[in-house]
Amino acid sequence: MRRNSEASWSFMSRNKNQQYQPNIPSDNDLQLPKVSISYWRCHGQSWRAYQLPNGVKLMSERQMAQLVGQPKNIVREFIESQNLERIDVRVDNGKLVRAYPLSVAAIYLSALLRDGDLDRHPLGISRGKWHSLIKALCKKEPGRGTMPNPCFFTGDYRVEIAHSLRLQLEVNISMQILVLQSGEYHIEYREGLKCIQHNTNWLLNYSPKKARTLSGLKISQDIVECQVRMQDGFESMYSLSIQDWLSLWEYFANQKIDMRSRF
Repeated sequence: MRRNSEASWSFMSRNKNQQYQPNIPSDNDLQLPKVSISYWRCHGQSWRAYQLPNGVKLMSERQMAQLVGQPKNIVREFIESQNLERIDVRVDNGKLVRAYPLSVAAIYLSALLRDGDLDRHPLGISRGKWHSLIKALCKKEPGRGTMPNPCFFTGDYRVEIAHSLRLQLEVNISMQILVLQSGEYHIEYREGLKCIQHNTNWLLNYSPKKARTLSGLKISQDIVECQVRMQDGFESMYSLSIQDWLSLWEYFANQKIDMRSRF
């Protein structure tokens, strides 16, 4: 009996020592980027966030939970299951916090909206406003690229996780195919135009004339931003479905035929 008591006391002592052991930051911890408290604002609402010295905003699991109206542990499970982008930072008091780009919140909101899990959100936000919030979360930082033609792409804004496949078309021609988690196949804007040797910015430039062309072809007005898994993280790409690309390719092929028939 005494031996069991000694063993139990020894176990409790070790736990007690571990519990009160001070958390002294290592040299690596001190090299982590420091963030300040900030707010992310949209449509008259504001949510707490962190801000890096370069102005980029991040959200912790707790802050994201307040945005999406879900428990923090559910938010963490989703992020870990998708292995999404993360960054460890230090707050003003030296505490270490795991934070995430706002695009991660956009991915989570897109998934919740698709599954109907935002219908019971405390703020009672409409689906249209949720799509607007998702678009705002993905607001382009410097160097992240240009928005699709605003004269035409005015539909819902979705953010999807995708992985890429390389399809060999000819000896010197290949194409990157984006596979969404739903199994749907998409092609990035520039990739779909490059393979037919067309201006790769055709879908990105501001143009009412092109908007009328796209409308006549019944191309989807939704903006689908794919977060594509790469070896060193995620890359953001705008994409269209295979069906939309078939319509576009047919249009450009007919244009070439018409031009040749004139000469």
